[in-house]
Amino acid sequence: MRRTESFFVKPTADFLAYEDEKPIDYKRYLFLIRKNFYIVFTFLIITVTLAAIYAYKIPDLYQAATQLIVERTESAFSENERPGGGPGWGGTDFSMEFYKTQQQIMVGRSILTEVSKALQLQNYFEVKSDEAAAARLAQMASVTQVPRSRIFYITVKAAEPRLAANIANEIAKSYIRKSFQDSLYYNQEILTWLEQAEKNETKKVTIEDPFGKVKEVSYDELIESLPAIQTDQTLRQLKEKEAEMIAEIESLSLQYRDKHPVMIKAKANLKFIQDSLRSEVQRIIKSLKSKARGKFKATPGRVIEEASVPQAPLPVNRLKIILMAALAQLFLTCLIIFLIDHFDDTIHSMEDLQRKGILLPFLGPVPMLKGRHKSREAVMIYANSTEKSELVEAFRYLRVAINFSATPESLKTLTLTSCLPHEGKSFVSQNIAISLANDGNRTLLVDADLRRPTAHQAFRLDNATGLSNYLTGNLDMEAVVKETFVENLFVISSGPVSPNPAEILGSDRMIKLIEYAKQKYDRLIIDCPPLTGIGDGFVVGSLIGHTILVIAAGKTPTDLIKHTQSHLDKAGIKILGMILNMVDLEKERHGGYTKYYYHTYNRYYARDEEKHKE
Repeated sequence: MRRTESFFVKPTADFLAYEDEKPIDYKRYLFLIRKNFYIVFTFLIITVTLAAIYAYKIPDLYQAATQLIVERTESAFSENERPGGGPGWGGTDFSMEFYKTQQQIMVGRSILTEVSKALQLQNYFEVKSDEAAAARLAQMASVTQVPRSRIFYITVKAAEPRLAANIANEIAKSYIRKSFQDSLYYNQEILTWLEQAEKNETKKVTIEDPFGKVKEVSYDELIESLPAIQTDQTLRQLKEKEAEMIAEIESLSLQYRDKHPVMIKAKANLKFIQDSLRSEVQRIIKSLKSKARGKFKATPGRVIEEASVPQAPLPVNRLKIILMAALAQLFLTCLIIFLIDHFDDTIHSMEDLQRKGILLPFLGPVPMLKGRHKSREAVMIYANSTEKSELVEAFRYLRVAINFSATPESLKTLTLTSCLPHEGKSFVSQNIAISLANDGNRTLLVDADLRRPTAHQAFRLDNATGLSNYLTGNLDMEAVVKETFVENLFVISSGPVSPNPAEILGSDRMIKLIEYAKQKYDRLIIDCPPLTGIGDGFVVGSLIGHTILVIAAGKTPTDLIKHTQSHLDKAGIKILGMILNMVDLEKERHGGYTKYYYHTYNRYYARDEEKHKE
């Protein structure tokens, strides 16, 4: 911003945008954690204890691994006869799929069921069947391939070291045995099917696969199902040319007749391609038969190193488990605390007033009264106590703050009210009156809460005659003023309950009472009813022109305070200040103004109390 001759400079758009973008208040988050330290600490101890119990109950596991190599072998009915392969079943395009397939087979249900039978794991796991034992094995075994190699590790984790080694070795043996059996089965069976199919090309041939499924296929279907036929590059090219030629003949038939030279030539080319296809198929079948008769020992895998019995269990980082649980608990607890604070719409301290946009003068906090006391009446006049405590000191501080909140003339008469019932405005009114009286001021306390009066109970007074009698009758003011056991303090109790409090509080008699009290007493304190839903407080406030608002910490919603402030402004009633009642200083002692208040009291008064006890 540029400096101008005027003292006040209008904020620029950039400045206003900066004001709107409030930085993260890290001190606030730290304060919330310190405020709720015992909650965080309690849940931390519980979480760490449970995590420690869980961690140390985790059983030790032993790991054993069998190393084997898996190689592509030439199967008579699965590889093209051409060396090198190219694209096809035996080429590099299918290598990745082949090894991934073998990896799944090693820990497949059929292999693991055979392992369970061989090692009698059904009894060991105490399950009803080998299939159930295989399901348990699936959780214990895993297969990993060394990158860019044909080497695999079959790894097994078990509670017993010898069992882990035996299972790993047996899985490898079962895999090799099954691969060899499947290879023999396919070579022998397909060779038999081919010989049967050649004898009768028109009839169906009954075949049975290794899984026991029986089906009938024709000669052509059997031939087309062979991998060597499906992946042969020459056959693939011939079939493509055949399809192109058929499409060309269909196109030419729209222009030429069957005996046209162009059509005769095209059909001759198609016949040549089809003859080439049949010739190529016969050549491949002949080659497959030749290979099948001499290649019955193919197996893809062999063991390089058997699993040995592990000597020590796998390391279990129990401390890491406990630390992770503790960190998760801290994060979750702090998150809940921050969310509760974020959605908490009440006021707990002076800082909350600023953060939540309540622009009211803050007169001071009234600490929450903890511990047991003899009676409710004794609590209501706690400021009359001779002991040194933070509550007594709070009312002394409020007395000073009120004396500096406005001009002396306007402060001769004070009204105290609240937004809601049970916020402690009568308690604050009575104790402020006591504090002013103890300071040498002739003070008159008027209980104008004609609906829920309390002053006569606190000062043990007769309530047969009081304010309602004066306002509705012809009694003199002196007839309703009662002297109390507190020096310089006088009280006008409420009197009998009136059916229309708002009307009598706004009468000329009430104005006369206020004027008379201003002349005869140094201070006039009027305890007014709450403002929400009741008009009595607005009636009395309009007679005085100002009021003090008592807010209960952690109870009154921010929106209600703003709403009440707006209504008071519209009624022309000035708010001299706000008193925050029932503040838990122990919880709020780590933050802002309340922190200094708390430490100041303890520093200057706690030592005096200790000396007094001695």
